[in-house]
Amino acid sequence: MQIFTDILSILINALIPFSFLSLATFGIVLIFKTSSTTNFAQGMLGILGAFVTSYLIDRQGVLDITGMPSVVITSPMQLILPMLAGILVSFIAGLLIDVVIFRNAKYTNAATKQIITMGLVIIITGLIPIIFGATTRVSFAFSQRTTQLFGVNIPMHQLVTLMLSAIIIIFIFIMLKYTKWGLGVRSVASNERVAGLMGINTNRINSMSWAIAGACGALSAITYTAAIGSMQSTSMVEIQINAFYASILGGFSTFYGPLAGAFLLTTGQSVFPRILVSYNLAGWSDVVLYMAIIVAVLIKPVGLFGKKLVKKV
Repeated sequence: MQIFTDILSILINALIPFSFLSLATFGIVLIFKTSSTTNFAQGMLGILGAFVTSYLIDRQGVLDITGMPSVVITSPMQLILPMLAGILVSFIAGLLIDVVIFRNAKYTNAATKQIITMGLVIIITGLIPIIFGATTRVSFAFSQRTTQLFGVNIPMHQLVTLMLSAIIIIFIFIMLKYTKWGLGVRSVASNERVAGLMGINTNRINSMSWAIAGACGALSAITYTAAIGSMQSTSMVEIQINAFYASILGGFSTFYGPLAGAFLLTTGQSVFPRILVSYNLAGWSDVVLYMAIIVAVLIKPVGLFGKKLVKKV
């Protein structure tokens, strides 16, 4: 029974950060597949939505400056509507980035596109204190209560976050599989020029991909910063770095590979400290984990779930 509880504890400790990481990872992969670039501004797109959410909640008087409730929350809409507004802002920001910038840089090389996303990081970082008056804000939680699952304590906020992430990821994969938009995304990911010749509106596909990636990033940032209790303009840096690690580990060539890589990464972050603590090396757990990822990539450069592309001449 103790072994079962330990295994369940490891899985829960892996699934909770996976709920944040999966959304950020999917946003990065979606943009990579359609725009052929690694988006270094994914975290900043998300934190922009989180700041909007916190600002709107604060304007309602739901939270005071210390983050403690200053009024009684009488309706879930007091939290849901600001969240939707924050997600919408990141959605629109992602859409505008593609329409205004990347549509005009479509046929530039990959390095140029990456530099553009780095510039976006600087721009959004500078805009946040101008718009919101500070680089740090308090966050909120869906609930301060905890519940037990098979003897393991789980904060309700994290359980709700896990459910939201699972619903959204499953819904997006269903859309990718069975809708016209999904067919367009897969076609553009395969070959954008050929997709355009076949009558697919590649500009629309790319714009929606950036917009959806922004929305996923916002939900990831909102739920993650709520879990840690506060937010800064740099709060999503760690999540974004791990999202890149997960994508490399799982392989950029598929949509599901990076998500599998994200789960393996969070599982490793849960397991390695437990193994190394007996050797007084718990502080080295991340180092060992990232070294293991490097070894895995050296053995299989396309990622654990990646597919090697074979070009015929």
